[in-house]
Amino acid sequence: MLEQENTFIVKERMFNDYQLGQLQEIKSTVDCECPNQVSTIVNSLASFEIYSQKCINKNDQDEKLHTLIYEKTSQARTIMEEALKAICIYENINI
Repeated sequence: MLEQENTFIVKERMFNDYQLGQLQEIKSTVDCECPNQVSTIVNSLASFEIYSQKCINKNDQDEKLHTLIYEKTSQARTIMEEALKAICIYENINI
């Protein structure tokens, strides 16, 4: 039913909760809310990543599903952190 990658590696977070909070408050130099919006997305993904690790599994299928959800959320968080890092570089934001 659920296919999983065997080579999954969790990447450490690039931004901590404090840094994400700071980015959510920044006024953009290009009249754009990307730093705010993307930091909110990263924060939500990081929170869900932690939540999905704690899900209760009723059986092996539950465990496989929750593992898949955790892995995909971790991958999404990493991708969006890379985007946020690019935004910070572009806008010369030092967090």
